[in-house]
Amino acid sequence: TLSRDGNLDIYTLDLATQTLTRVTSDEAIDTEAEWARDGQSLFFTSDRAGNAQVYRVALDEARKAQRVTFTNGYNARPRQSPDGKELAMVTLDRGGYRIGVLDLGSRNLKVLTSGRQDESPSFAPNGALLIYATRDGSRGALAIVSVDGSFQQRLSSDQGDVRDPAWQPLPPRG
Repeated sequence: TLSRDGNLDIYTLDLATQTLTRVTSDEAIDTEAEWARDGQSLFFTSDRAGNAQVYRVALDEARKAQRVTFTNGYNARPRQSPDGKELAMVTLDRGGYRIGVLDLGSRNLKVLTSGRQDESPSFAPNGALLIYATRDGSRGALAIVSVDGSFQQRLSSDQGDVRDPAWQPLPPRG
């Protein structure tokens, strides 16, 4: 995400040539880009519908963004599952920001957590679990939840304020 004209849009940077390419061009705020598994498109959060929703844009010449989420008044921070079939996100549900998983085929959204301020979901490399940030009193904490919602566990920390977790990718097999 970059603001070159006072508005936040999504760009790509070719590391070899240092070429910066604008991907979105909308008056809305476009942030939190995530590469799709096809390598030819991006998921991102935008308020172009009046509130935060998830969109997908192909990196072809047209660069026409398509809205992905329509459930709930707020959906943000998209993260695609390793198999490409689901999208984890932060969703506003019953007054709390919770972690949900959208089945990209059926468009069904399942809310997995019940916290008031859950954020930053990240899929495990095998796609079975999500790690996310939540609140433990006044401090940030981490928790995990299975993608079907049947298992949840808080990961305790004696100190610090943890946020924005990410799974390490599986090492290549050799």
